[in-house]
Amino acid sequence: MYKELNVKVGDFVLYKSGHPLSKVEKIIKVTKVTPTGRIRIEGYDEQYDKYGNQMGNHDRWYGGSSIRIPTEEDYKRIKENSAISKALSLVKKLNKENLPYDLAVEIIKVLESEEKE
Repeated sequence: MYKELNVKVGDFVLYKSGHPLSKVEKIIKVTKVTPTGRIRIEGYDEQYDKYGNQMGNHDRWYGGSSIRIPTEEDYKRIKENSAISKALSLVKKLNKENLPYDLAVEIIKVLESEEKE
């Protein structure tokens, strides 16, 4: 038997999408809980039952999404993945015109030291 989430407005939940090509995992705030236990979260139109399963129509291939109470490990993993994604995104934005030589040398030092470990 599934365990009920027992969340209230303002609590945070772990949101996970089931899309096979672009899985998403993030901590999101609960914006509404109905008397029957239906849950809505910030920034999404989906509705979840009191067990955290997405309700309504969704594509079978997509797999839907779910929410659950986050653990300390979830917070840590999401914080680390977010920092890694941000760093990779910033590196991709660099180009010859906007990258000063001194910064390029520092980036090389950091990345080469990572390769040695």
